Amino acid sequence: MGPLSPLNNFFIIFNPQLFFIFLRREPNGPEFRLERCELNPWKERLHIKERMNEMTHSKRKTLLVSFFLFLLLGLFFLTSIVPPTLEAEDKSILTIPRLQVRPEIDGVLDNPLWEEQALKIDGFLQLSPKEKGTPSEKTVAYIGYDDENLYLAFRCFDTDKNGVRASVTTRDNCIDDDWVVVFLDTFNEKRRAFVFFVNPLGIQIDGLRTEEGGNDNMNMSWDTVFRSEGKIDEEGYTVEMSIPFKSLRFPAGQPIRWNVVLGRNIPRKAEVIIWPPVSRQIPGLLVQGQEIILEGQVERGKNLELMPVVTSLQREKGRPDLQPGVNVKYGVSSDMTADLTLNPDFSHIEADAPQIDINLRYALRYPEKRPFFLEGMEIFQFPEIEMVYPRRIIDPLWGAKLSGKMGGWTYGLLSAYDQKPTESLWEVHGNGGTKDEKALFNIVRLKRDILGQSYVGFSLTDKEIDGSFNRVAGLDGQFRFKNRFFFSFQALASKTKWEGKETGLAPALYSEFSYFTKHWSAGAWWKSIHPDFEAAAGFVNRVDYRSGGVYSSLTLYPDKKYLNAIFLNLNLGRRDGYFDGVTQDTWTRGMIQFRLTEFNRLFFQVQNGLERYENRDFWKTTYTIETENNLIRWLPFYLYFQTGDAINYDPDDPFLGWSTTLGLSLNFKPSPRLQLGLDYSRNSFWQQRGGEKLWDYDVIRQKTTFQFSRRLSLRAILDYNFFYDRIFGSFLFSYVVNPGTVFFLGIDTNAIQDEGRQWKRQNYSLFIKFSYWWRL
Repeated sequence: MGPLSPLNNFFIIFNPQLFFIFLRREPNGPEFRLERCELNPWKERLHIKERMNEMTHSKRKTLLVSFFLFLLLGLFFLTSIVPPTLEAEDKSILTIPRLQVRPEIDGVLDNPLWEEQALKIDGFLQLSPKEKGTPSEKTVAYIGYDDENLYLAFRCFDTDKNGVRASVTTRDNCIDDDWVVVFLDTFNEKRRAFVFFVNPLGIQIDGLRTEEGGNDNMNMSWDTVFRSEGKIDEEGYTVEMSIPFKSLRFPAGQPIRWNVVLGRNIPRKAEVIIWPPVSRQIPGLLVQGQEIILEGQVERGKNLELMPVVTSLQREKGRPDLQPGVNVKYGVSSDMTADLTLNPDFSHIEADAPQIDINLRYALRYPEKRPFFLEGMEIFQFPEIEMVYPRRIIDPLWGAKLSGKMGGWTYGLLSAYDQKPTESLWEVHGNGGTKDEKALFNIVRLKRDILGQSYVGFSLTDKEIDGSFNRVAGLDGQFRFKNRFFFSFQALASKTKWEGKETGLAPALYSEFSYFTKHWSAGAWWKSIHPDFEAAAGFVNRVDYRSGGVYSSLTLYPDKKYLNAIFLNLNLGRRDGYFDGVTQDTWTRGMIQFRLTEFNRLFFQVQNGLERYENRDFWKTTYTIETENNLIRWLPFYLYFQTGDAINYDPDDPFLGWSTTLGLSLNFKPSPRLQLGLDYSRNSFWQQRGGEKLWDYDVIRQKTTFQFSRRLSLRAILDYNFFYDRIFGSFLFSYVVNPGTVFFLGIDTNAIQDEGRQWKRQNYSLFIKFSYWWRL
């Protein structure tokens, strides 16, 4: 958990499933909350080629040359600046001892080998509330290894054992608890690490952390096999962990040199402690980690994993449909992995949470939840323009991935054959298109490390569908200089063929420069997307514009128990039409955020600006309040409220009205095994402020989970849409031994209310899934 970057277009958001996330507020648009997209089907967009031809070849060439000159000048400026060097504190490299006897992982630190043979670490200091403050509770960690595993143990002293938060819950769902965490940067690149959390009862969370371009991101979709146990005792609690080397990727060669960070969370005291200590002067956590050496040979990841899958789905008045499938993972080497899935089934995946889908100008964005498309997707991240959005692959018959790192090269290849391809993002949530067509997706990603903690990358996406295609290729990069200066860019071009017609090369360009210090940061960005640009494998929120903006942030650190930091931000931007130069949007956004603790915040924002719709200009002012809090042990919650001017997006009769949007999320925990979740969203729209109300839109989701043991659980979901009078219900019985060995039994049903106010069931389905994970 690194120092938190106060850049204006980033903010911290707590999520019950995640450690913490830095979500990027869209810098090139006035909208704050919704991630939206305006993408028409290819066939409806090729007419824009006529507009492209209105611009002479020389003008287009001038624009491209200007952009690349901007990149070169930015790089020259960055490399020529020589400010006082801000480097992480020098730390001697530590050698991890090889254990003579394999410890028993039972959560009880009664084996003398931890004290006698392992490396002992007790220099933990606070990350929050006070930078490098003295912890209120003592923590001691131990590290050792043998030929097969890396071993870690924690003794977490606590003067109030009854205050320790520990729940028996599903995997990856204990972030509200006390926990210990291990970050393993196995390539010692200071930018990416495997992450392992364990709560006081041994419940696990695992994921990947990346730090690039001044941005921090936690991807909790990555799953692997490791052992953990925990016990609460009179002195606090203890945790033991065993991480197989086969579960990790790391380079060949001797000695093995890694980078490590350890941490502990004490939520009732709003305290996070960490080793080694980190400074807020330097953005990022991994760059301030501790280098370690493992001498001698260890068992590397050249292994074969097989996961056969059998599913059965029976719909109402239908016969059971039995479907076999298989997932294969092969460790070509300790730093290269190949994945193959045949006839994958995602029936156990939780349905998308309901969203407000009325009065939309752009398609809503729904998160990816399918494991095959989540694992390893950090390789396919980009500075700004999202070229890869796996939800565009609706129903794959098969999929294949190859990913890894060799020397300074990181690479990823993804192919999938989609049986229900879409033409636009509006169809994604509807589970694909209706035509009898198939699509082949091929995605290539290469990244080259340069200058220590920077990279340049290449990407290529290709979607082939019944003689038509969409291809996008480009370069991108993120540079870090002196731990203060950051520069990012993307330069892409697409080419599309649809129904025998082809576009020319359509560019999409982006660049951003930012400056960071402990108390002040600032930046500027520029972005343009050609009207014909199409990313059929990605998520592009808008085309046909050029935009730019600046932002600045001031950060104060009171270092109080319940007030860690105060962020003051200002963001200004403008968007014009790509060819005609007509102003489409302007915005001035002011924000103040109170970070109460590392996972609790209070946020206020005021935004004023112009939005052009159907050739009319509308001036809008909106006010936003947002907060999230997990200080209450049994009731973590999230609240969002926005009110202000809003456009009625009726192309025949648009007008400026008044709108309020409310979002509330509660997670009631009456016992360590039971969780009752409630999500409520409401949107109201008036013809004008204080005028006639045109609609109220309410949706609610209730989710109940009971955990009988670490492996066995029941989950029930009920969604109710008051606007459409629809009900969706889901029941799931789960037995999960590890991420690959699972048994699911589920029932889904939905109903709608007719004009006579009678409920009628629309469909009903029963599904069963069984899979087993073999590691050979």
